[in-house]
Amino acid sequence: MLLWLTELAAGHSWGQVAAQATPEAQRSSLHGHVEDENGLPVAAVEVVVLSADGKTYMASSDAAGNFEVANLSLGLYHSSLAKPGFFLLRDVAVELNQGSNDISFVLNHEYEVHESVEVVGAAQQVSPEQTDQRESLQAHDIVNLPLPRTHDLMTYLPSMPGVLRDNSGGLHVAGGRAQQTEYLLDGFEIADPATGQLTSRLNVDAVRSADVDSGGYGAQYAHGGSAVLALNTPTGDDHWRFGTTNFIPGVSFERGLNLGNWYPRFSFSGPVRPGRAWFSDAVSLQHTFSAVSGLPKTADTSTQWAGDNLLRVQFNLTPRHILQTDFLVNRLAGSNLGLSALSPLSTTTDKRAGRYFASLKDQIAFHGGLLELGVAFDKGSSQTLPQGTQPYVVSPSGASGNYFERLDQQRHRWQTNGNLFLPSRQWHGAHNLSLGFNADSAAFTQQASRNAIESEDPAGVLRLMTAFSGLDQFHLSNTQAGGYVQDSWCPMRPFVLQTGARVDWNGVIGRTLPAPRFAANYIPFADDRAKLTMAWGVYYQPVDLSLLGLGYDQSRVDLVNPANGGMGGGTPALEGPFVSRFVVPGSLRQPRFRTASAGWEQRIGSSTFVTVRAILRRERSGLAYQFLPSRSGFGGEFLLQNNQRDEYRSIEVSLRRSFRKTEVFADYIRSRARSNQALDYTLGNPLFAPQLPGALPWDAPNRFLSYGWMPAPIWNLLLSYHFECRTGFPFGLLSSYQQLVSSPDRLRFPTYLNLDMGIEKRFHFHGHEWAARLLVVNMTGHQNPDTVTNIAGRPIVFAGGQGRAFTARLRLVGRK
Repeated sequence: MLLWLTELAAGHSWGQVAAQATPEAQRSSLHGHVEDENGLPVAAVEVVVLSADGKTYMASSDAAGNFEVANLSLGLYHSSLAKPGFFLLRDVAVELNQGSNDISFVLNHEYEVHESVEVVGAAQQVSPEQTDQRESLQAHDIVNLPLPRTHDLMTYLPSMPGVLRDNSGGLHVAGGRAQQTEYLLDGFEIADPATGQLTSRLNVDAVRSADVDSGGYGAQYAHGGSAVLALNTPTGDDHWRFGTTNFIPGVSFERGLNLGNWYPRFSFSGPVRPGRAWFSDAVSLQHTFSAVSGLPKTADTSTQWAGDNLLRVQFNLTPRHILQTDFLVNRLAGSNLGLSALSPLSTTTDKRAGRYFASLKDQIAFHGGLLELGVAFDKGSSQTLPQGTQPYVVSPSGASGNYFERLDQQRHRWQTNGNLFLPSRQWHGAHNLSLGFNADSAAFTQQASRNAIESEDPAGVLRLMTAFSGLDQFHLSNTQAGGYVQDSWCPMRPFVLQTGARVDWNGVIGRTLPAPRFAANYIPFADDRAKLTMAWGVYYQPVDLSLLGLGYDQSRVDLVNPANGGMGGGTPALEGPFVSRFVVPGSLRQPRFRTASAGWEQRIGSSTFVTVRAILRRERSGLAYQFLPSRSGFGGEFLLQNNQRDEYRSIEVSLRRSFRKTEVFADYIRSRARSNQALDYTLGNPLFAPQLPGALPWDAPNRFLSYGWMPAPIWNLLLSYHFECRTGFPFGLLSSYQQLVSSPDRLRFPTYLNLDMGIEKRFHFHGHEWAARLLVVNMTGHQNPDTVTNIAGRPIVFAGGQGRAFTARLRLVGRK
């Protein structure tokens, strides 16, 4: 066995593992450093070094952008460097002399127009040192995907197989709850400080890549219970660039002449000081106008204005000392939100919201290592305003009165982090050691004013009357801190072993908890065309402040009309009051996940990439409220407990083929997302049922996803498609008293099937290149409802969803 391993190691060349031995007098080594056009180190670059006699040596850059190929013969070599999202760097001539040869390479990020030079982006590749299960959307994917809401980043993210949106718009990565994913913007957490969900908006043209890690991700991630979703944005370079999309206002002739749906986007970037400092600025506006037929002409429209601006600046104080800063602003103002044929104007709400995020990162390179230090601040506020104070009346045939709840919420978070990537060291193989820390402080303040709710049965009989009592405001805060150490060890060419350990402290829990993580890669072939990965780790989930806030909010008071009451006319005989309240105990445990994953990646030829992946994730000590009913079944306590156990398992097969200007991607996932406590209680919708096991509301056991684009043989058109077919989401049945009367997954929505097809033409106008695209949405006209009337004893009625439609997009690509 030892002899076999020795021969296997001797037959491969990779990273810092020695190449084939050469005489001492003729030895040389290549010490390379890879950086982008702004001087930032680029990790996970595939480096291919070809000798004059046809021998090939492989390497991969580390977090500091460094790589080494040792024990080479003297002479002329040619190097090629590749990484998705960057232009290929091909056949760079390198003359190696005796001893150490230090050479720097520059990889340029992909741009649609790159001067007059024809360049090609790198296809997907096998990264020998990458142990996580990663899926990515690059900027060119976002541009080419034919999706109807091109201004909404949340529309694009589900094009990654592990990402789903539920019927209410919540984002779920690798089967997890929306708040169980760690969301990052240029390395900083961007999730809502109170809910843990991704609510920030930014111009989709400002996204250089979106990366999802769903298994095997390292110890540097502190708060990714189920997954990590990282958004990376551009800095700009020494070229002035300007882009705009859908800048022509839309016009609506419904109910007279109005400004219709209009979603313009603008981006601008360039040098502050050429070669030393750069900026990029991306702004988008969203004006949404809707008119609802069947309502009075003076009360049938809803409007919303929203806008966001992301400014990013980089300063290279020295070639080895770099500062980066982000500033993101979100604003929203909406009127008559929630308007529909079943929800007239009086039941709608107005909304005002704002969000401000700022970050600063300092990077210092030293002798093959890299130090990163960062700090960020996030502050948001929102106001939800009903149209009046009349009781809110709910019935299967629609709503009336005024919405019951006014909310004023404030939240903020301070965060700081640091990472130290040490130079690679040799000890029984190559070691890449990293360590770091993180700390954050978050706060959430809420003030509420709630009026009565009246629930009627299909016959119009009052069955439930609800009021609220107690303190109407609260303030919560939490502090978290942690640190990690991680080693990536290559004992010999085919193997990479990654060992990491985290220690985290949570102020609400009041305990320090360890989180070990392990991963291993096996590279069976010398040309890095295949990789086997296996990983296991413990991941802790931060405590959700909005979940705790239910225990400090008001109590709910219900009056109930028995099933046989009120049928003979007159005033119904209401029973009660029945009081319901949420309770947070004094001692809690922090939820944790144990995740095991395995995967096989295979590159076939130069343009086909196949992956097979499996994930098993189990939660323990999850936080969920347990309903403890009174004797009547109405009212009681909702006690927060550590009894929730979610489980997600999946197996995925995908294929990607990229050649010339054509790309095709297809993926199938067989998955299961279940919980022993599948119900989420809220003050406005308590369900009045004990916790039940079942499928989670976004469970989709079968999902097939495919998209692609290719040039047409005529008129230089670009044809594109996006196809998705999946199992419908589950739901349960409710009584007229808002009680759950079935398992939460007894029934399912119809199968979801959607095909979008686009055709794009590029043309020149006034010295610029433009692209116009016509899109057919839901080409088959398949009914894909997203709402349901689920009252027990009544016909189940599905509604909503996107029908067949046509949209257009016009964008400025750049100067020709």
